[in-house]
Formats: sequence, C-alpha cells, structure tokens
Amino acid sequence: MVTRFSAVSDPALPIIAIDLGYSANSRSCGFAHSGTKETQTLRFGECISSTVELLKQQGRHQLILEAVLSTYHRFDGNPDIRGDFEKGRGWYYGPGVATLAAALRFLHVLDQQLPRPCKRFHWLKAFSVTKRPAPNIAMMRDDSSMSLKQPNALMHARVVSR
Repeated sequence: MVTRFSAVSDPALPIIAIDLGYSANSRSCGFAHSGTKETQTLRFGECISSTVELLKQQGRHQLILEAVLSTYHRFDGNPDIRGDFEKGRGWYYGPGVATLAAALRFLHVLDQQLPRPCKRFHWLKAFSVTKRPAPNIAMMRDDSSMSLKQPNALMHARVVSR
C-alpha cells in the first residue's frame, strides 16, 4: 500500500538523506544519515549498497530522497511539467530524466536486496527550495546534510509499507 502525499512521518526513526545523482564514473550522490557528522559523496552503486547495509544493520529509517519521484502526462498522453515550479527544468527532459531513471533503479534495487522486515520505511521526498540550475558535488552534500538537519523544511512524505 502506498499512501501518497501524507503528512505522516515518524520523528523517532533515524534518517537517511540522499540527493540522487546518476553517473557511470562520478561520485554523483550526496549521502547522509543519523549518527554521522559528515555527508558523503558516493557513486550511484555505492549509494545503493550503503543504504541497503544501513537498513539491514539498523532497521527502519525515514528515507529522504531528492530526486524526481512523480510524473505528469496530459490528456493526450504526452509528458508535461507538473506546475510553474518546473518551468525550464521539467521532469521529462534534461537532468530530470536522469534523476527519474536513478530513482526508479535505486528503489528497484532496494526492493530486490532488502529482506522483508527492512522494506517498511517512511519514504520522504525532499524538495530543495534553494536548488540552483547546475548542481555540483558541494550542493549535493549540502542538500543531503540539510535534509538530515531540517527534514520538515525540505520534504513531503510518502509512507510505504509492504
């Protein structure tokens, strides 16, 4: 069951905050979690394996993702922006497509690699209100760190349970 756009979150749970990137060679993902003081910049595959290991070792978390996680299609079936907030940077072209592909792959691999007890977590979509057009590694670290420190300022919640 997926509850969309819920205001439900569990502040008692530790947090994993990820600013997803998608690159074959670069460290494109910002990764932070409760209990650490430093945000890491990881390759995409390392980000997945770090998330899987943390969930297996420590159990339930709130998972905050900065990535395209929803889409919009017009009545004619063609993709379109979801609102004025996406003008000039829509989800279906440019970097939006890469983060959508990254999010789909990330969540698919999590589903495959996590044992059933670890699959229930609070999934939170981060919206960075200060995102500049050209992200860089320092920004990814900052976004992940900000999500960890002030999660309610950057997200809306989707609670996922299987």
